[in-house]
Amino acid sequence: MTMSYAYGIARAPSLLLSQGSLSRLTQTNLEMYRLTGQLATGMAILRPSDDAVKAAAISALDSRLERSDQRMSNLIYASDSLDTLDDALGEATDLLNDAKSMALEQVNTGTTAEERANQALVVQSLLDTMERIANRESIVGYIFGGSRPGKQPVEGFHGAYRFVGERGGLTTDMGMLRGVPITLGANNVIGAMSARVEGAVDLDPELRDDTRISDLAGARGLGVTLGSIEANFNGEENFSINLAGADTIGDVIDAIEAAVRAYENENDVTVLGPGGVSIDGRSISIDIPEGELTFEDLPGGITGQDLGLVTRPSAGFDTGRVTTDDLRPSVAWNTAVEALQALDAPLGSIRISNNGSSAVVDLSEAETLADVRALIESTNLGLRVEINEDGTGLNVVSEVAGGRDAGLSIEEVDGTTAEALGIRSMTEATELSVFNDGRGVDIVDGVIDPETGLYDTRRNVDFVITLGDGFEIPIDLRPEDIGTVGDVIEAINQQAADALSAAGRDESELVASLHPTSNGITLTQDGGISGAVVVRSDNNSTAANQIGLLDGEWSDSAGQLVGQDRATARPDNVFAHLIDLRDALSSNDTSGISLAAEKLDEALSRIVENRALVAGYARRVSDESSREEDRQVLDTQMRSNLRDLDYAAAATRYTQLQTQLQAGLQTAAQLSRLSLLDFLG
Repeated sequence: MTMSYAYGIARAPSLLLSQGSLSRLTQTNLEMYRLTGQLATGMAILRPSDDAVKAAAISALDSRLERSDQRMSNLIYASDSLDTLDDALGEATDLLNDAKSMALEQVNTGTTAEERANQALVVQSLLDTMERIANRESIVGYIFGGSRPGKQPVEGFHGAYRFVGERGGLTTDMGMLRGVPITLGANNVIGAMSARVEGAVDLDPELRDDTRISDLAGARGLGVTLGSIEANFNGEENFSINLAGADTIGDVIDAIEAAVRAYENENDVTVLGPGGVSIDGRSISIDIPEGELTFEDLPGGITGQDLGLVTRPSAGFDTGRVTTDDLRPSVAWNTAVEALQALDAPLGSIRISNNGSSAVVDLSEAETLADVRALIESTNLGLRVEINEDGTGLNVVSEVAGGRDAGLSIEEVDGTTAEALGIRSMTEATELSVFNDGRGVDIVDGVIDPETGLYDTRRNVDFVITLGDGFEIPIDLRPEDIGTVGDVIEAINQQAADALSAAGRDESELVASLHPTSNGITLTQDGGISGAVVVRSDNNSTAANQIGLLDGEWSDSAGQLVGQDRATARPDNVFAHLIDLRDALSSNDTSGISLAAEKLDEALSRIVENRALVAGYARRVSDESSREEDRQVLDTQMRSNLRDLDYAAAATRYTQLQTQLQAGLQTAAQLSRLSLLDFLG
């Protein structure tokens, strides 16, 4: 059945009209549904299909705001930690000022021994307070714990104080290249460890199959970056060698040899000789009996250069060139002791003294440097063994701040194990500037004769050595004689030889040397002379005492005067200086009180520097917080403009759709009621 309409209206089937009306009603309902969701959520973009361009921009802004929220959280943590650090350093400053003032007061000659002993108790209370300051916590953990803030950094240790925190410190993420430390580690005046004993020997490890690629400095000295390289034999077609998955130098050698052997099989040629690809000392060796094997880096690659396979200008491997450049393997904890080329004898025993205790460590069973470290640290003397920054040797540092006479000393027991490892604390190369807790050695020099105006040798004598038979040898040390232990020994021997020769005596009657096992300058007297060698100071010089000869120990059987070890090492931190002050007050030592006051003054300067640094970091955090908040406001505003709904426009549109829906329903209802009878006249 069809319906007819007035003139100008097309005729259409009833079914088509119904479907058209239903479609328009559905579209209106769908738009109202979408608008209802927008009004309920307040967002104009509910899904990417609503507007792909705006949705992509909103997603990018969401990611930026999420990262910004994390940075703001980091900055809050940083601000709290830096505020705690500043407070702790401020309290430490006040405490050290009190200690310094006390020291200056007690130096006065009118103070009695009893009064100083009472003040020593006050200093002990300051030490206890300083320990609490050093173990202060913030929201991130212990503020002086370095990179490991979860562990208490300072603890009591056999009457001293031990710093067990890590070097460096935690940093907070403030964006690209703008990290800020929020904890302090072992490099600060409160938790410093001893700077010695620093490895004085390059242990020169040889290259081995199990040497890690990460432990190589490489031919260029910049490490080794692995990737693919190419090679060709006698200028023929290149073949590829993939080294990206190698972990050790043995993996590299295997990959190179496998690729070359595959090339040989494919091209029916002989490239490698019987030696193949192997290790020679600290280099890779390639046996090429005939022809030339050349390696090349891929464009932008540096693998061949790092491994010494590629050189500039280019040079291949043939009978004239069989090894790469030195790959410079670094010392690592898994380095085998037998791989250390600096050692010319098996390891033996060493004696370590620290904080008044001593232990003999037998290193003969150590197979790797990790074993050496474990054996030394297991002595429970408060020591830490580290690989030096250059990766060439070992450092042994003391974590314990104790008395001035209880520093770290490493000596020989038999052989030269400590010196071979570079960890003997006193050798002929040791600088005298580290003697006496870093105060060095003072000499009398430049004194002139008041009558002649010329240099007066007699007035510049620092000490006199008296042999067993009463013969005296004056020693006048010059500035050039107090560079190293070896310089002092040479000066003593030269002046002793001159004095003995001038008296017509044998120059060998007195010889100065470094004791082979004990850390001390030794004066050896000829066996034909009876009686002890005696050293006394002259012209008020302190040199004899400061190099350890004044209170040396005489051995009648050996005919030797063995000097004391003045090259001991201990941490240069506030605990050591406060302990020095306490001990000096207890023993009524005015000189020790003065020295402690000087050290406290130096510590105060360093704390002020640390506090200024912390204040600078806090300012950076504050400024970055303000900038981050501004960025968040801008990003949030931009996202709102893209995503948020205009409620007024949406409400107006919703009303329009309601009217449209009502009209559509009424029209559809009217059309559905019409029939043929409605059009019959």
